[in-house]
Order: sequence, then structure tokens, then C-alpha cells
Amino acid sequence: MRFNRLLVQAYRLASILIVSGFLMLCQPFVQELFAWGFPVLLTGVILFMVLDHIPEKTVNTEEA
Repeated sequence: MRFNRLLVQAYRLASILIVSGFLMLCQPFVQELFAWGFPVLLTGVILFMVLDHIPEKTVNTEEA
């Protein structure tokens, strides 16, 4: 159960990185944010792809 919660938090982090990287690339005001936008976006995409290949652990509940 704890593993699944950790997996959900990692997915949330990957999604936040993807969205923030995209927003950093789309803003026209700060060059430093634009320069860091692609590495942030790429990190989020790689993390999401790695997490997609980790199987979820299922909880076996047998009823008597």
C-alpha cells in the first residue's frame, strides 16, 4: 500500500515537471527560465516513462 502511494506521488511530480517545463518554454520574459525549460521538461518526461514501466503492487484480500 505504501509503495502505491509513493508511485502516485512520483507520477504527480513527473506531471508537475512536465507542465512547468512547458510553461517555462512558453514564457517570453526571462531568458534563464527559457534556458532551463527544456531540461525540466525532459526530466519530467523521462521520469514519467520510467514510472510507466514499474508495475503496481496489488493487495491480495481473500474473503473466507
